[in-house]
Amino acid sequence: MNNPYITTSQKKQGEQLLFEYSYLVKRIAFNYESRTSQGLKGELFQVGMQGLLDAIHNYDKTKGASFKTYAEIRIRGAILDDLRKQDWIPRSVRESSNKLEKAYIALRKRNIDHPKDKDLAKELDIPLKKLPQFLDKARPIPLLSLDANYANSQNDSSNVSLADMIPDDDEDTPIEQLLLEEKKEALKQAIKKLPKQEQFVLSLYYNEDANLKEIAIILGLTEARVSQIRTKAIAMLRSHLAEYKDS
Repeated sequence: MNNPYITTSQKKQGEQLLFEYSYLVKRIAFNYESRTSQGLKGELFQVGMQGLLDAIHNYDKTKGASFKTYAEIRIRGAILDDLRKQDWIPRSVRESSNKLEKAYIALRKRNIDHPKDKDLAKELDIPLKKLPQFLDKARPIPLLSLDANYANSQNDSSNVSLADMIPDDDEDTPIEQLLLEEKKEALKQAIKKLPKQEQFVLSLYYNEDANLKEIAIILGLTEARVSQIRTKAIAMLRSHLAEYKDS
């Protein structure tokens, strides 16, 4: 906000946006804080605020996305980038998550789209009674970092993030980005293939910002069971996107 080339009106507008959308930073930072085992309270909020500032400075309404949509993705991208730099995901979690993802791919190749727990345990080569423990160990890592996957190198001034290509749902854009539409469609179809319970859990968690405890109360399940359902759902989606990427 200290750029001498920014007019007073632009500065005031930026400050207003910063105040108006700071709640997004609080919400998103809290969600990620709750998923990490490190003491990151407050730190992720600061990182997220920098993401919001970047959104304010770089937003281009001609790209089709609403500012709220653009800001959310910039905030998430900034936080995910910071978490990646800190390598917050233990190696054991990565290995378990990758193993679970590969298990879903292998089962799908045998036309088992909705594996039961016994099918999953068999493919993972672990006793059925140890599956809950394995799922707890393979707790979800981010499905994808939208900014990281679509941006060029930081030294390239032509950086384009996925956030720049997401059209606002309320607006019709004359030209759709084909790659984005294909990926969105792949993800949409993958979600449709999830069991209804897993779809519901993801919807509550990601769309309604409900935490695991709240979802457990709604479904009449234990918080641990809801966590396992979410882990399986995300592993399934990751496996679908991995196959899409390799096709």
